[in-house]
Amino acid sequence: MRPLRRQFFFSFAALGSVMPLMTVFLRQQGGFDNLQIGLTMALMGVPTLCSPALITLLADRKLDTRRILAAASACSGAVLAAMFFSHQIGPTMALFFLHGLASVAMLPLQDGYFFSLVEQQRRLGLPEAEYPSVRVWGTAGYCLPSLLVYYPLLVGAGPNVILPCAVFFCLLSAANSFTLPRIERTSTPGARLPSGRALAAIFAPNARWLCIGLFFAYLGSVCYYAFVGNYLDEVVGVPRPYIALIINLGVVIEVGCTLLMPRLQKRIRLKGIMVLGLACMVARMLLLAFFPTPAMAVVAQIGHGFEVLALFVGPVMFLNRLAGDEFRNSIQGVFIMAVSGSARVLGGLATGLVASSFGLAKNLLVGACLSTVALLIIAFLFSRIPPRPSATTDPEPDPAS
Repeated sequence: MRPLRRQFFFSFAALGSVMPLMTVFLRQQGGFDNLQIGLTMALMGVPTLCSPALITLLADRKLDTRRILAAASACSGAVLAAMFFSHQIGPTMALFFLHGLASVAMLPLQDGYFFSLVEQQRRLGLPEAEYPSVRVWGTAGYCLPSLLVYYPLLVGAGPNVILPCAVFFCLLSAANSFTLPRIERTSTPGARLPSGRALAAIFAPNARWLCIGLFFAYLGSVCYYAFVGNYLDEVVGVPRPYIALIINLGVVIEVGCTLLMPRLQKRIRLKGIMVLGLACMVARMLLLAFFPTPAMAVVAQIGHGFEVLALFVGPVMFLNRLAGDEFRNSIQGVFIMAVSGSARVLGGLATGLVASSFGLAKNLLVGACLSTVALLIIAFLFSRIPPRPSATTDPEPDPAS
């Protein structure tokens, strides 16, 4: 699992280079206003409506997942390198679209690859890794770039310093993909497309309310993540060198939450973890909206780890419980397309309009309302999906046991 841990580390480090200060970069280098930032976020999300499902379909059908990861990482790095020299709104928006096209499939592809590798190890009688124990390396990777760019920002570098850092980790991710072990196919593709089977699975009665609830959760998360850098910069008054550090304080806490997840799952199950995370998400946005101080910006990061478990770790594990070997990659990509991708596009448009018309604080309140809807749906309408009998690494007790 070492090569796969490195793959998670490098790919998330590329994301961690860009995401915390992305909107600050757009404001300073591109001269974007709130509406244009929202449009850019939506534009970057448009590829999620097709790219993840198509690429994971190819991974399930015939292409080697490792080569797809290498190509996506290299293309993402090339686009980010070009973005460093862009100072106009039109070209910058176009480059963000291309960045989204290259990068959005990497995370579901890595997740599908992990679960396929675990299934192969199970068939061979080898020790199996738990998903949180590998995913935590991605969390660690996400934190690292904020430390690397802290000093350059402190001595006066512009926000575009995040781009060379991102390119560096994209190249490491591409190179590392060649060290990943090969996964042998145990079944031949059937007549029915894996994407069709995956789509039927995520909207089946046992998963329907999960997807609906998460759609609202992702809408709410866009309201936070699209403008948190600008909010801390312009409303709270946090100096720019410290913005990424404050944001990544929550990511450091996320490491502990991820490592704690298997134990927590035995006590409150995966659904309980998601309810807890969504509650933390609502609380964080309300606290920041009503108490815009640097101290509260730090306090609001405490629940970030549980929020990430609810939005990005728990759903992946639930989806794998629904997957068969023939569509283990596709179910991750189709979920991105149908649920989180569509929410990302609609959320980007909506949050840009709200922030430009009513201000950044009201935008957080809208995000809190959407997250509350998600919390209520997951808590009261979604019935948990039990682990598959063969999933020996899933620590959640089955209700029949």
